[in-house]
Amino acid sequence: MNEQERIDVDKQDRRGRLLEARRRIDPAQCLDAGRKLADLLAGQVLARVERSRGGQGLTVAAFASIRGEIAMDPSLELLLGRGDQVLIPMLGTGTEVGWGRLQSRQDLGDMKRIPGWRPDEPDMPALSAQALGTADLILVPALAIDHAGIRLGRGGGWYDRALVMRADRTPVVGICWPGEFVEAPLPHLDHDLPVDAVLTPAGFTPTATGLSRRPGTDHNGDEQG
Repeated sequence: MNEQERIDVDKQDRRGRLLEARRRIDPAQCLDAGRKLADLLAGQVLARVERSRGGQGLTVAAFASIRGEIAMDPSLELLLGRGDQVLIPMLGTGTEVGWGRLQSRQDLGDMKRIPGWRPDEPDMPALSAQALGTADLILVPALAIDHAGIRLGRGGGWYDRALVMRADRTPVVGICWPGEFVEAPLPHLDHDLPVDAVLTPAGFTPTATGLSRRPGTDHNGDEQG
Protein backbone atom coordinates (compact mmCIF):
# COMPACT_ATOMS: atom_id res chain seq x y z
CA MET A 1 0.00 0.00 0.00
CA ASN A 2 1.49 3.34 -1.03
CA GLU A 3 1.20 6.59 0.94
CA GLN A 4 -1.85 7.90 -0.94
CA GLU A 5 -3.67 4.60 -0.49
CA ARG A 6 -2.86 4.59 3.22
CA ILE A 7 -4.21 8.14 3.60
CA ASP A 8 -7.37 7.26 1.68
CA VAL A 9 -7.99 4.23 3.91
CA ASP A 10 -7.42 6.35 7.03
CA LYS A 11 -9.88 8.97 5.77
CA GLN A 12 -12.53 6.38 4.99
CA ASP A 13 -12.18 4.81 8.43
CA ARG A 14 -12.58 8.19 10.12
CA ARG A 15 -15.56 9.10 7.94
CA GLY A 16 -17.32 5.88 8.82
CA ARG A 17 -16.92 6.43 12.55
CA LEU A 18 -17.94 10.09 12.40
CA LEU A 19 -21.00 9.43 10.26
CA GLU A 20 -22.09 6.63 12.57
CA ALA A 21 -21.87 9.01 15.53
CA ARG A 22 -23.90 11.61 13.66
CA ARG A 23 -26.69 9.11 12.98
CA ARG A 24 -27.32 9.04 16.73
CA ILE A 25 -27.79 12.82 17.06
CA ASP A 26 -31.37 13.88 17.75
CA PRO A 27 -32.91 16.41 15.30
CA ALA A 28 -33.86 18.67 18.22
CA GLN A 29 -30.19 18.78 19.23
CA CYS A 30 -29.27 19.74 15.66
CA LEU A 31 -31.76 22.61 15.72
CA ASP A 32 -30.64 23.89 19.12
CA ALA A 33 -27.02 23.79 17.94
CA GLY A 34 -28.05 25.59 14.75
CA ARG A 35 -29.52 28.48 16.73
CA LYS A 36 -26.33 28.82 18.76
CA LEU A 37 -24.30 28.68 15.56
CA ALA A 38 -26.37 31.49 14.01
CA ASP A 39 -25.78 33.70 17.05
CA LEU A 40 -22.03 33.15 16.79
CA LEU A 41 -22.11 33.69 13.03
CA ALA A 42 -23.72 37.09 13.59
CA GLY A 43 -21.48 38.19 16.43
CA GLN A 44 -18.14 36.59 15.66
CA VAL A 45 -17.94 36.15 11.90
CA LEU A 46 -20.17 38.52 9.92
CA ALA A 47 -19.02 41.57 11.85
CA ARG A 48 -15.40 40.77 11.01
CA VAL A 49 -16.15 40.28 7.32
CA GLU A 50 -18.15 43.52 7.19
CA ARG A 51 -15.25 45.43 8.73
CA SER A 52 -12.84 43.99 6.18
CA ARG A 53 -15.25 44.73 3.31
CA GLY A 54 -16.09 48.22 4.55
CA GLY A 55 -19.85 47.79 4.85
CA GLN A 56 -22.90 45.58 4.86
CA GLY A 57 -24.66 43.68 2.10
CA LEU A 58 -22.59 40.53 1.79
CA THR A 59 -22.67 37.58 -0.55
CA VAL A 60 -22.21 34.43 1.53
CA ALA A 61 -21.70 30.93 0.14
CA ALA A 62 -23.33 28.55 2.61
CA PHE A 63 -25.03 25.15 2.41
CA ALA A 64 -28.19 23.26 3.32
CA SER A 65 -27.67 20.81 6.16
CA ILE A 66 -28.52 17.12 6.11
CA ARG A 67 -29.34 14.62 8.84
CA GLY A 68 -26.84 14.65 11.69
CA GLU A 69 -25.37 18.03 10.76
CA ILE A 70 -25.86 21.21 12.73
CA ALA A 71 -29.06 22.75 11.37
CA MET A 72 -28.22 25.56 8.97
CA ASP A 73 -31.71 27.04 8.54
CA PRO A 74 -31.26 29.51 11.45
CA SER A 75 -28.05 30.83 9.84
CA LEU A 76 -29.63 30.99 6.37
CA GLU A 77 -32.64 32.87 7.78
CA LEU A 78 -30.27 35.24 9.59
CA LEU A 79 -28.35 36.02 6.41
CA LEU A 80 -31.45 36.54 4.28
CA GLY A 81 -33.08 38.64 7.00
CA ARG A 82 -30.05 40.95 6.95
CA GLY A 83 -30.43 41.40 3.21
CA ASP A 84 -27.38 39.32 2.32
CA GLN A 85 -27.38 37.12 -0.78
CA VAL A 86 -26.74 33.43 -0.17
CA LEU A 87 -25.16 30.95 -2.57
CA ILE A 88 -26.18 27.32 -2.02
CA PRO A 89 -24.55 24.30 -3.70
CA MET A 90 -26.48 22.61 -6.49
CA LEU A 91 -25.00 19.17 -7.08
CA GLY A 92 -27.25 18.15 -9.94
CA THR A 93 -26.74 14.57 -11.09
CA GLY A 94 -22.96 14.46 -10.96
CA THR A 95 -19.96 16.19 -9.42
CA GLU A 96 -20.04 19.43 -11.39
CA VAL A 97 -19.89 22.57 -9.28
CA GLY A 98 -23.01 24.74 -9.41
CA TRP A 99 -24.72 27.33 -7.21
CA GLY A 100 -28.19 28.69 -6.59
CA ARG A 101 -28.59 32.26 -5.33
CA LEU A 102 -31.11 32.80 -2.51
CA GLN A 103 -32.22 36.41 -2.20
CA SER A 104 -35.18 36.11 0.18
CA ARG A 105 -36.75 33.89 2.82
CA GLN A 106 -39.24 32.86 0.16
CA ASP A 107 -36.38 31.40 -1.89
CA LEU A 108 -35.37 29.42 1.20
CA GLY A 109 -38.91 28.17 1.69
CA ASP A 110 -39.06 27.07 -1.94
CA MET A 111 -35.97 24.84 -1.70
CA LYS A 112 -36.41 21.45 -3.38
CA ARG A 113 -36.47 18.60 -0.86
CA ILE A 114 -34.17 15.83 -2.02
CA PRO A 115 -34.49 12.38 -0.36
CA GLY A 116 -31.67 10.40 1.14
CA TRP A 117 -28.31 11.89 2.14
CA ARG A 118 -28.47 14.73 -0.38
CA PRO A 119 -28.90 18.35 0.75
CA ASP A 120 -31.89 20.37 -0.41
CA GLU A 121 -31.29 22.60 -3.43
CA PRO A 122 -32.68 25.95 -4.61
CA ASP A 123 -35.55 25.62 -7.07
CA MET A 124 -33.94 27.67 -9.82
CA PRO A 125 -31.41 27.33 -12.66
CA ALA A 126 -27.88 26.75 -11.43
CA LEU A 127 -25.21 29.40 -11.67
CA SER A 128 -21.77 28.36 -12.89
CA ALA A 129 -18.83 27.39 -10.72
CA GLN A 130 -17.39 30.90 -11.21
CA ALA A 131 -20.25 32.35 -9.12
CA LEU A 132 -18.25 31.47 -6.01
CA GLY A 133 -15.83 34.24 -6.98
CA THR A 134 -18.47 36.79 -5.91
CA ALA A 135 -18.65 35.49 -2.32
CA ASP A 136 -17.37 37.62 0.56
CA LEU A 137 -17.50 34.64 2.95
CA ILE A 138 -17.66 30.89 2.37
CA LEU A 139 -19.15 28.47 4.91
CA VAL A 140 -18.41 24.78 4.31
CA PRO A 141 -19.51 21.61 6.11
CA ALA A 142 -16.96 19.26 7.63
CA LEU A 143 -16.88 15.92 9.39
CA ALA A 144 -13.73 17.03 11.22
CA ILE A 145 -11.19 19.87 11.15
CA ASP A 146 -7.79 20.12 12.81
CA HIS A 147 -6.03 23.22 14.10
CA ALA A 148 -3.98 23.58 10.92
CA GLY A 149 -7.26 23.94 8.99
CA ILE A 150 -7.24 20.51 7.35
CA ARG A 151 -10.85 19.54 6.69
CA LEU A 152 -12.24 16.03 6.41
CA GLY A 153 -15.26 16.03 4.10
CA ARG A 154 -17.52 13.27 2.86
CA GLY A 155 -15.09 12.14 0.19
CA GLY A 156 -16.62 13.36 -3.04
CA GLY A 157 -14.06 16.13 -3.57
CA TRP A 158 -16.83 18.60 -4.45
CA TYR A 159 -15.55 21.41 -2.24
CA ASP A 160 -11.95 20.94 -3.32
CA ARG A 161 -13.09 21.60 -6.89
CA ALA A 162 -15.40 24.44 -5.86
CA LEU A 163 -12.98 26.38 -3.67
CA VAL A 164 -10.43 26.97 -6.40
CA MET A 165 -12.99 29.45 -7.79
CA ARG A 166 -13.05 31.65 -4.69
CA ALA A 167 -11.57 35.14 -4.64
CA ASP A 168 -8.06 35.25 -3.24
CA ARG A 169 -8.81 36.90 0.13
CA THR A 170 -12.26 35.41 0.76
CA PRO A 171 -12.25 33.56 4.12
CA VAL A 172 -13.38 29.94 4.23
CA VAL A 173 -14.99 28.88 7.52
CA GLY A 174 -15.56 25.20 8.27
CA ILE A 175 -18.60 24.19 10.33
CA CYS A 176 -18.67 21.09 12.53
CA TRP A 177 -19.67 19.86 15.97
CA PRO A 178 -17.34 20.91 18.83
CA GLY A 179 -16.01 17.37 19.30
CA GLU A 180 -15.09 17.23 15.61
CA PHE A 181 -12.63 20.15 15.94
CA VAL A 182 -9.63 17.98 16.78
CA GLU A 183 -6.14 18.51 18.15
CA ALA A 184 -4.41 15.66 16.31
CA PRO A 185 -3.50 16.30 12.65
CA LEU A 186 -5.95 14.84 10.13
CA PRO A 187 -4.76 12.81 7.13
CA HIS A 188 -4.65 14.83 3.94
CA LEU A 189 -3.35 14.96 0.40
CA ASP A 190 -1.83 17.88 -1.48
CA HIS A 191 -5.11 18.76 -3.23
CA ASP A 192 -7.05 19.02 0.08
CA LEU A 193 -7.72 22.73 0.65
CA PRO A 194 -7.56 23.92 4.28
CA VAL A 195 -10.06 26.29 5.90
CA ASP A 196 -9.22 29.61 7.52
CA ALA A 197 -11.35 29.19 10.64
CA VAL A 198 -13.69 26.81 12.43
CA LEU A 199 -17.20 27.68 13.63
CA THR A 200 -18.97 25.36 16.05
CA PRO A 201 -21.91 25.98 18.42
CA ALA A 202 -19.23 26.50 21.09
CA GLY A 203 -17.11 29.16 19.39
CA PHE A 204 -15.17 30.62 16.48
CA THR A 205 -11.45 29.89 16.11
CA PRO A 206 -9.02 30.85 13.32
CA THR A 207 -6.83 27.98 12.15
CA ALA A 208 -3.09 28.17 11.51
CA THR A 209 -3.91 28.55 7.81
CA GLY A 210 -6.24 31.48 8.49
CA LEU A 211 -3.77 33.19 10.80
CA SER A 212 -1.01 32.89 8.22
CA ARG A 213 -3.25 34.43 5.54
CA ARG A 214 -4.25 37.40 7.67
CA PRO A 215 -1.26 39.34 9.04
CA GLY A 216 -2.08 41.26 12.21
CA THR A 217 -4.67 38.81 13.51
CA ASP A 218 -4.36 38.23 17.24
CA HIS A 219 -2.63 34.86 17.70
CA ASN A 220 -3.70 34.57 21.35
CA GLY A 221 -6.99 32.88 20.51
CA ASP A 222 -9.34 35.65 21.71
CA GLU A 223 -11.73 34.68 18.91
CA GLN A 224 -12.83 31.63 20.85
CA GLY A 225 -16.39 32.05 22.06
